[in-house]
Amino acid sequence: MTRHSLIRLAVTLASVAVLAFAARDLDVSSVADAVRRIDPVFGLLAALAMLGAKVGAKVVRSQILLVASCRRLGIAPPPLATTARLLVASHAAGQLAWGPLGFTVRTIALCDGGMPLIAVARVHVAERIAEAAGIAALALAAFAFAPAAIWDAWLGRILLAALAAAALAGIAVAASPRLRAFVTRNADTGGALARSSAWALASSLADVAVLLLAARGMHVAVDVPTAILAFLAVNGACAVPVTPAQLGVQESAIVVAFATAGITAPQALACALAYRAAHVVPLALVGLPALFATWTRRSRPAPPAAPATPATPAAGG
Repeated sequence: MTRHSLIRLAVTLASVAVLAFAARDLDVSSVADAVRRIDPVFGLLAALAMLGAKVGAKVVRSQILLVASCRRLGIAPPPLATTARLLVASHAAGQLAWGPLGFTVRTIALCDGGMPLIAVARVHVAERIAEAAGIAALALAAFAFAPAAIWDAWLGRILLAALAAAALAGIAVAASPRLRAFVTRNADTGGALARSSAWALASSLADVAVLLLAARGMHVAVDVPTAILAFLAVNGACAVPVTPAQLGVQESAIVVAFATAGITAPQALACALAYRAAHVVPLALVGLPALFATWTRRSRPAPPAAPATPATPAAGG
């Protein structure tokens, strides 16, 4: 086996081992029973919203930044279909194994497609900035339209404090010419970043809709402010990958957020499991084939180069 094959095998085995360790105390029968209780109509709607709206908006967000980055380098950007396949494969790797593995999958595939590593890193940075901007916009909208639902919950106050700290960091960047130049150089700012932030906001709204549909499928009444609070809690808790696929972390964040609205822990956990199922099931059906296609494309040996044609000797005179 080549060194790259050994590295890929080691990463895969390590991810499986960590996932098995994190899930060692998981009551599989309870999880299966909770998922079976979901209303199939709302479960299907949640899965479609996740794949079509949430991931679809992220595909457009990423394509905008990839086109801007490739234009700066003077190279052809990947087609939209390729961006979609890589993003679905990345989500499958992150949701079914380990979050950072998704970034690795996309990075390797984009580099194999001709993008320099530094350009791929800049796109990743810009994606995180756009995603943070979309989440911040959603949090501000929720606080503007339902301030009591956010402020009266201790979790909401913590999240608002984190948002205020992020806003202060943004002001510091805007006030410093050196930081502004750094962000401009490394994050493809300007119109591309603004447009991608709008699509990131659309993706966040779709994720809230997935959570609402999952809760409705579990016959639990959840209002929009509580769903937004849970969405913000999930993103805050999952900012740093702790367990494979954030197993347990994501569910705990939803349970805590729902508790602020008086939803009991068993009901909240059922909603959290339905929310995870809305991600895992479509990604297993669509994302795994995309991940396999990405893997096989990279494993396929490059065609041999054509032999050089010998130069024709010039006619002597």
